[in-house]
Amino acid sequence: MKVRVASAGTGKTTSLVLRYLQLIAQGTPLRRIAGVTFTRSAADELRQRVGLGIRELLTEGSYLHVALLEAKRPLFEEALRELDGATLTTIHGFMIETLRLCAPMLSLDPAFSVLGEWEAQALFEEELKSLFYLASDAQHGLYGAKEELGEEAEGLLLQLFRSRSLSERFYADDFPKNIALERLFDAAYKKFEIRLGASLLPPSEIERKALMLARSKRALERLGGRFRIILVDEYQDVNPLQGAYFEALEHSGISTEVVGDPKQSIYGFRNADVNVFRRALHTGEVLTPLTDTRRHARVISRFLNHMTSTLGKAQMGFSLEEAPPVNTKGQQEETSGRIELHWVNGEAPIAKLREHEAKLLAERLKCNHEQYQIPYSQMAVLARSYAGLQQVEEALLAENLPYVLLQGRGYYERIEVRDLYHALRVGIDASGLSLAAWLRGPYAQLPFHEVDSILRADDPVEMLKSLNQEVYERLELTQAQVRGTPLNALKFLIRTPFIAQKRYVDFLDTRARENVDALLFTVAGQPPGDLELLLDRLDTLSRQTDAGDVPQSGEGIQLLTVHRSKGLEWPLVAVFDLGRMNYHQPQPLYLHPTTNHIVHRDSPRFAETRELLKKREDEESYRLLYVAASRARDTLIMTGSVKGQKVDGWMTAMSAMNLDHTTQSYSRPDFILQTHAYQEVNRHLKTEQQRKGLEPAAYIDQRFYPLEYPPVTSPSRIKQESFDDYEPLPFSDPEEGERLPGRATTVGTLTHYAISQNWSADNPTHIENLRAQEVMFPFTLDEQSDILTEVKMLLSNYEGILGNGIPHPQDRSEDYPELPMALPVGDTVFQGIIDRLYCADGVWYLEDYKTDQEITPEKYHFQLAVYLKAIQEVKGLTPQVQLVFLRFKEIVRIELDTLLKALAKEIQF
Repeated sequence: MKVRVASAGTGKTTSLVLRYLQLIAQGTPLRRIAGVTFTRSAADELRQRVGLGIRELLTEGSYLHVALLEAKRPLFEEALRELDGATLTTIHGFMIETLRLCAPMLSLDPAFSVLGEWEAQALFEEELKSLFYLASDAQHGLYGAKEELGEEAEGLLLQLFRSRSLSERFYADDFPKNIALERLFDAAYKKFEIRLGASLLPPSEIERKALMLARSKRALERLGGRFRIILVDEYQDVNPLQGAYFEALEHSGISTEVVGDPKQSIYGFRNADVNVFRRALHTGEVLTPLTDTRRHARVISRFLNHMTSTLGKAQMGFSLEEAPPVNTKGQQEETSGRIELHWVNGEAPIAKLREHEAKLLAERLKCNHEQYQIPYSQMAVLARSYAGLQQVEEALLAENLPYVLLQGRGYYERIEVRDLYHALRVGIDASGLSLAAWLRGPYAQLPFHEVDSILRADDPVEMLKSLNQEVYERLELTQAQVRGTPLNALKFLIRTPFIAQKRYVDFLDTRARENVDALLFTVAGQPPGDLELLLDRLDTLSRQTDAGDVPQSGEGIQLLTVHRSKGLEWPLVAVFDLGRMNYHQPQPLYLHPTTNHIVHRDSPRFAETRELLKKREDEESYRLLYVAASRARDTLIMTGSVKGQKVDGWMTAMSAMNLDHTTQSYSRPDFILQTHAYQEVNRHLKTEQQRKGLEPAAYIDQRFYPLEYPPVTSPSRIKQESFDDYEPLPFSDPEEGERLPGRATTVGTLTHYAISQNWSADNPTHIENLRAQEVMFPFTLDEQSDILTEVKMLLSNYEGILGNGIPHPQDRSEDYPELPMALPVGDTVFQGIIDRLYCADGVWYLEDYKTDQEITPEKYHFQLAVYLKAIQEVKGLTPQVQLVFLRFKEIVRIELDTLLKALAKEIQF
């Protein structure tokens, strides 16, 4: 395999086009060349660029430095005729083409359909349920495995299913739960494969079948007759199965050339593995790297070279071999470029430091616009998380700067999308919550009292008919439409004027219309087989919140996450929040990255495997920094916040480069480095002075500022905003590898409630009562079972320390669970719930239960201090204060002096 490293901006696409022209000139027909890229848009661009190169050669006689020899003209004319039918596609697209070519050899239908990953998971879940039902019989061979895992089995097996692109099969050591997972997964997966048959293939099964193809001598001979050479772009982002497939094709004699940049491998959460590229780099023929950048100005090139050499030497994300220095060429040679590094440093809480940082960034963007005439539409602000973008958004609003949020949040939760969901749902079944939402929404617009009467009726549809014939007829029209295809039903609901002569879109503003159009285009692009599949898809996406609003028309500073910026560039790029720490999402099981062994959280190898994977995630975070910095063409602005001397996240890389908050300040035309002492941000908008008018009243300039704290607030909220030296959890975003939103909060709520009721983890009635709590309503039954499994574990841990560190309830003379408290302090009343206050053997205890993934008592000192003060005021006693970290069975006692200091730091009595 031939391998080429191509750093950001060095012209990978151009090099591929030139390679195409070279191959055509050497006599390789275009139909015998396969071009494989990572996305459809990249494949389309490559096809256009190859066509442009061929046409320019034929008409102008040259393309870049390639000249056309007249003797070769017929070859290029033939290539131009073959261009539309040439294989220029994605990795999965190429695998699909090769599978169709050899389908009979693999017992596949050549016209097989590609199943969406979410549909595949739904089928696998059905097979799991069937397997669990059968395995409930004590005589079944998998009864013991099912009992070993208990209620957590389904959630763990689904996690394995989502990881199947990492390995052809999973292995287990001798730990019982690992063995149980392996046996159950293998059994369910075999049934799943039978269910797919010869005519359905999801993406991961396409990869597995392609690997089978690559091991068939007959199939490889057929592929060899079809393709002479394969050119693969973005090879750093392939997963292990894809990598094994291309390696097998190369070994079969089909020449394979790959190009990529390991410094830009940032999709580990999608199962990409940079080690596939590294294996090719170490075992293949290494071609001359691409080192001439036509994207970056001179100063930015030098900065990127300094970054890659520093991180490469320290093995922070990549090696020196993977980071050749780049040189500015082309028009950018004449551009000096500018870099600004601004750090905010102080002892204030990190959230406050970031407020100052965001304000500073907005000011620098405004300055660059005014001083250097850079249009706002040519600026982009990148952040690692949506929380960071939200802070930037607030700062831009305060400065009245125009912006466009290219990737917002919660698209599938927006009211206009949910309106359509409920309209489709009542078309199938006019009952329940969907009927209520439809009756109150734009389609019916009924008042509350009529909606109430309809929903309370034994036959809601008949009641609707008697109350409002016109709305009833709309419902009948809707029901008639949903009997057709999902796409036609959606078009009818959106565009037909059947709501009192109005269309649904007539009730929407511009942004909402754009969102509805986007939904229509999405469904039209991949039309589902039936309406239930579409509804299930919309329901799943509404919980994941992984897609944002469609951008409004207009221009402004573009805000997006670093992952969304891959492959893009702007004249000015600002990277916000370099000080954000790396967050590692806890998982109930891992796959060992080198052996593909299942590692359950209770197994001895779990801690070791977790640390290994955390190290990999840290390395990927440094590659993400390189991606962010390399998006800039002319101007790069980077900002970060550092509390005291605690350097974290990407600031660690800046420290290694000797460019952090301790570095001497610089101020040159092309380079600025400045550390700013923290200043509190005044959020009040400035009022413009009246130019004309009557003499103002004496009180006109008086302002009513908000209190330091709201009139009523929770001490835990103050802890989160002001006392959290640790990173807040990021917004959940499965597109970036994060779990379902709201899950952790639900686990905590149910665990606290169960403890307050003295419920037992071993009592099925107690557990089912938890399932019936309101906080569980947003989750599916499977998700509820997964949550309850974790709650049972935490509850069991609590029961394990009763009488062994914590007095048993029966040994307490007084016991107050879930005790409400209110503490007036000045203009604010602190209000909250004390988890437990009780007396045992004459000693009073104040307990607070935590379900955290880490033991960090410092985060809760202020909250506990407020609770303590309230108890002292009301009951005149001072209890022993202790935190109980349930996940670790750890009891942490907090000294009185520590609590008094935490209280005095914020509140003056």
